[in-house]
Amino acid sequence: MKREVRKLRARLLILAALLCTSLVFVVGFASMAPAAKPVTIRLQTWHLGEEPWVFAWEEFKEAFEKKNPNIKIQFDPVTYGDKESVFIIQSEARAAADIVHFSYRPIPAFIEKGYLLDLTPFIEREPGLKEKFLEKPLSISTRDGRIYALPDDFNPLVLLYNTEMFKEAGLNPRIPPETWEEYIDYAQTLTRDTDGDGKTDQWGYGLIGKREEGLFMRFNPWFWGAGGDYLTADQRHSALNTPEALEGFKFYVELVTKYGVVPPGAVEMGCHDTRTQLAHRKVAMLVGTVWTPPIIDRLNPELESFRVLQMAPIPAGKVKATSCWISHRVISAGTKHPEEAWKVYRYIYSEENQIRWFNWMSMVSSQKDIRYSPRIWRDKFASVVAEQAPYVKFEPLIAEWPEIGDAMITAIQEAITKVKTPEQALAGAHTAVEEILARKR
Repeated sequence: MKREVRKLRARLLILAALLCTSLVFVVGFASMAPAAKPVTIRLQTWHLGEEPWVFAWEEFKEAFEKKNPNIKIQFDPVTYGDKESVFIIQSEARAAADIVHFSYRPIPAFIEKGYLLDLTPFIEREPGLKEKFLEKPLSISTRDGRIYALPDDFNPLVLLYNTEMFKEAGLNPRIPPETWEEYIDYAQTLTRDTDGDGKTDQWGYGLIGKREEGLFMRFNPWFWGAGGDYLTADQRHSALNTPEALEGFKFYVELVTKYGVVPPGAVEMGCHDTRTQLAHRKVAMLVGTVWTPPIIDRLNPELESFRVLQMAPIPAGKVKATSCWISHRVISAGTKHPEEAWKVYRYIYSEENQIRWFNWMSMVSSQKDIRYSPRIWRDKFASVVAEQAPYVKFEPLIAEWPEIGDAMITAIQEAITKVKTPEQALAGAHTAVEEILARKR
């Protein structure tokens, strides 16, 4: 009996040894298996080629990947001028970046083309997320109750002016112009010969007449301020044949042709050119927004822009109105990793990063709790910009807008250079817009 027990015990010991060996083998084999490969999310924005934006994005990437080691962000630079065409080509090829950055203008067209992922299911996971955003910018990316993008920054345009140049011309910098009449008076007073050689070397206003998208943000407040509009309410016809449209159009071009408060060569002047003029005291006023002072500071640190410059609402005509810069981030409909893309996307809209954008480039968030926080309202520029949100209008957000805008710039340049009278130039734009819209009627 004892012999049988010893045999059984020996067999059990052998079995246990074999079992342990098997477990060691299995565990060792498992440890040799490759770890799950992190998902890569491509993020495309023109800011990757701009300072100081590139530094803010590097901070963003480092912070996100530290919190989410299973997701890697791959930057995908694109130029500002090419961003829409690149996205269209890549979307048609189902090869667009996962997250892409645009101004508000192409968003409606991209929704119609099916290029954008419907974010509604993600947003509905977070009760109250939708309500955080201002309704006006959010409405641009909403169709039939579905949300296809969240607005990022929302920066109305305001009047920017040099307080020292005001003082030198005998103007009180604490009392900026509020009406068109006051504005003309200030601009003429600020247009001066400062060195006594009999030639004007300082002008009141930096006007944009170059064929570029940024012209409309600076032209529209004056055009709309007269009560003018581009299209009729049903967007089926041009509204450029109204007295209000002509009044706003004439006010803008006559700053050059009648009042002479703009430096020579206005049709060659774009946004960066007029900012350069302000940075070097060639002009005393221009239309800009919250990120204009940082740009001015980089162009000429000796100006001390944060101390010298001030902002005020754009002087009102018959209607108090202004334009704005709004950007939207989108997730491509062709993304292969929607959940991971949403994680990156949602982090962009976190308070941490919305404040990061403000600290680096003075971008004011579309989110109410951030926009109206003490951090923003203590800033002498951001507080003025944020107050203008109720007066923002948009150009017609229709597929034909690029053609309509092009016809409008042609009219502005014709009137500024006196190739045509303002009446003739605007009548030509009206006819062109009617022909453009007739194609879809």
